[in-house]
Amino acid sequence: AALATGSNDKILRIFDLEQPSEPIIKFEGHTGGIKQVMYTPDNKALVSCSDDKTVRVWDTATGSEIRSFTTSDQIGGMELTRDGEILTLAAGNKVIFLDAVRFEKLKEVNIPCPTYTASLHQDREIFVCGGEDLKLYKFDYQTGIEIENFKGHFGPVHCVRFSPDGELYASGSEDGTLRLWQTSVGKTYGLWKCVDSVSGEAVTSAKTETVS
Repeated sequence: AALATGSNDKILRIFDLEQPSEPIIKFEGHTGGIKQVMYTPDNKALVSCSDDKTVRVWDTATGSEIRSFTTSDQIGGMELTRDGEILTLAAGNKVIFLDAVRFEKLKEVNIPCPTYTASLHQDREIFVCGGEDLKLYKFDYQTGIEIENFKGHFGPVHCVRFSPDGELYASGSEDGTLRLWQTSVGKTYGLWKCVDSVSGEAVTSAKTETVS
């Protein structure tokens, strides 16, 4: 098994977990601290984003840089779809969607605040994002129009991700909590119960939180 790491020293490394004393390979080229690194689904490449406002793809066999994309704003974070086709970038007041193979911009959506994190739903109809103003935003992916926003956190939001089944998304914040949100509010799912309009029975909240 191998582990890829990124650091403020601007270097990406891959370690063999059986012999982790020295990296197998180093990837040098970023000119700023590295915010995030991930493998592509086939494990043949790494994708990294950095404070140098670039996203780069690296060949895991040779350590060479394959391609890059430069933003005009600071990158908060990124997400790659499970099929490896779309890269979602939170950068400045925008969420940018890239074709992850050609590294061409598919679209970008303006967000009302500096945005640190975004997640694209698996059906590619909506995405959620969050950042400096403490809110979670839900947008229509096709039109780029805001659907709604939710206030719950008491600090900037630094990570949001949809669950594997797409029914929930989780957000993490500087306020020290993780919160779970229903993608379709009011749907009976897990601990969430739908409203019984006949009996008026109490329903559980459409949001749960965990203090870390």
